[in-house]
Amino acid sequence: MKKILTLTLQGDLIYVKVVSIIAGNIAEIFAHEAQATSNIAEFAHAFELSISESFTNSVRYADPSSKAKEVAITFTTNKHELTATVIDSNAQFNPQTQPPVISSYPEGGYGLFLINHLMDKVSYSRSKGKNTLLMTKQVEVARPVHS
Repeated sequence: MKKILTLTLQGDLIYVKVVSIIAGNIAEIFAHEAQATSNIAEFAHAFELSISESFTNSVRYADPSSKAKEVAITFTTNKHELTATVIDSNAQFNPQTQPPVISSYPEGGYGLFLINHLMDKVSYSRSKGKNTLLMTKQVEVARPVHS
């Protein structure tokens, strides 16, 4: 794996746009460099939306009395995969929550549902009081023709 960037931000919703812009730009650059054969804008949007949803959840579900409100996001690549790891020190959560009932038009509850739908791999772990959400998106590339 090749680390691209680690971004540590204060857990505040005013930074969602920053996270979105950085994640989207990293995904677009990665897809171009990997010579993606799929829709680069669609790939970048799916990646950006997943990362911004994860950051938003980290901020929204933080304990307001907690002093450790930072959220760290690390972007890495591995061949044709782009991964974001989001780490916070919030309370443990269940990543296997049920998707929202769309017909009831709930205000929230779509974050993990969208992340699991848009990303190719999603894993969650908790260690030493920290949540780690690992999200990977694969880009489609042309396979070399062997002669």
